[in-house]
Amino acid sequence: MRVLLVSMPDTADVIDYVARLPNLAVVSMAGNLPGHEVKVLDLVLYKPKIQPVLEEVLRDFRPDVVGLSAMTFQFGTLLRVAGFIRRWDPSIRLVAGGYHASLMAEEIGNGRGEAPLDFLVRGEGEATLAELVSELEKAEPDFGGVLGLSWFDGGGWRHNPPRPLMDLDRIALPNRRARARSDFFMLDLPMDVAETSRGCPYNCKFCSITQMYGRTFRTYSEDQIIADLKAIREQGGKAVFFVDDNITHDIDHFRRVCQAVVRHGLNDLHYLVQATAVGIAQNPELVADMDRANFRYVFVGFEAMTSEALQGVSKPTNPEINRRAAKLLRQHGMAIIAGCIVGYPDDTAKSVKENYRLIRSLKPDMIYAQYLTPYPKTRLRDEMVAAGLVTNLDDFSKYDGFTCNIRTHHLETRELYRLLKREALLGNFDPALIKANFFLRRRPRPFLKGILKAMGTNLFNVLAARQLNQCIELADAPLGGVSRT
Repeated sequence: MRVLLVSMPDTADVIDYVARLPNLAVVSMAGNLPGHEVKVLDLVLYKPKIQPVLEEVLRDFRPDVVGLSAMTFQFGTLLRVAGFIRRWDPSIRLVAGGYHASLMAEEIGNGRGEAPLDFLVRGEGEATLAELVSELEKAEPDFGGVLGLSWFDGGGWRHNPPRPLMDLDRIALPNRRARARSDFFMLDLPMDVAETSRGCPYNCKFCSITQMYGRTFRTYSEDQIIADLKAIREQGGKAVFFVDDNITHDIDHFRRVCQAVVRHGLNDLHYLVQATAVGIAQNPELVADMDRANFRYVFVGFEAMTSEALQGVSKPTNPEINRRAAKLLRQHGMAIIAGCIVGYPDDTAKSVKENYRLIRSLKPDMIYAQYLTPYPKTRLRDEMVAAGLVTNLDDFSKYDGFTCNIRTHHLETRELYRLLKREALLGNFDPALIKANFFLRRRPRPFLKGILKAMGTNLFNVLAARQLNQCIELADAPLGGVSRT
């Protein structure tokens, strides 16, 4: 069968100014569909004008099945794309997957008239999608035995039992060559994404990972990781972002990965990783291994610099651990991208400003500041809804982390929104952050270009007190299509 796998174009706030990152899920699905003709379309490379490429691929490739992947804030776009494809060729079978489709399958099914979809793949999709495509090849397919699948049987949605978590070593390598385009980047480096593990045993209130995997943690073998990194380099990649949910949970495994990178001469690539502050702070030998393996960019989920806020969301760190982690990374010359969250229930204007000041005191090279977001099926959402602190309950397109959907006991949504944007804007002029900034020293031109655009966006946000979003251009109906019916 001809299978088209599509990821959505929506990105959050100012990310486009410094990076265009690919979707790992769709190329992983592509690598696990042997015997089928597969094409991957990562729409982030075509935004905002995605309609011409959709029309071209639908016309020339003529897929039998289209798989659509989206995060929560992208799901509205997924429905628009699905509707476009449905009108183009009603015979194409439409499948949705990803976190939102997995966690909200019953709610999506209850709104059948609003969701032009035939199937939902819940949880890890590699085996589920492969089994679904095999059934679709049969004259009389039987979807009832495909674990992890939700499907519309003509009268309503049926939800099959969940699929057990997979043995990661049984998953084939991603097929990145199936991409229609591959010009992804971070700053001036050709960029790709990979993973060394899946899952996280923690249970932070604001996170939905445990709804996908439970509180589990699984690792890929070193051989599999190295083979994937070699494939990325062979295809022109010069930087790799490891998108693991919690790569620092198993320190020994992560150290072995770093050491294998050095042994195989793959430390000519630049590595970006997201890590926990506690995993960094308590393991200086790991940071030394990361340095030797050329991990140059580290996103650390500091989140806050007050014990009360961190305890309130069950984050396993504290201010002293955050400081130790930042110090270790600076000693090894790594860029620190500081994850920061504002909008805790008891936040006041004073506490937001003080928290942001303390985050700046860590001397990060970039601050990735977001509003506390009540994602579906999280403990945080239940608590905040009960407390009346969620001001946008169901427009999930705004759940991107950079749009404020909440209030606190002391700040209304508009006040909180402008407060963080103003602090982020002023932070760009902090002499302590400018003096030793990693990006200004190593990659000044692309960084300055991106940061100036980001400052312009933040200034608009402060003055207008509303988000400056880029509209995804897609007509309500195709200009013309090809039907097999």
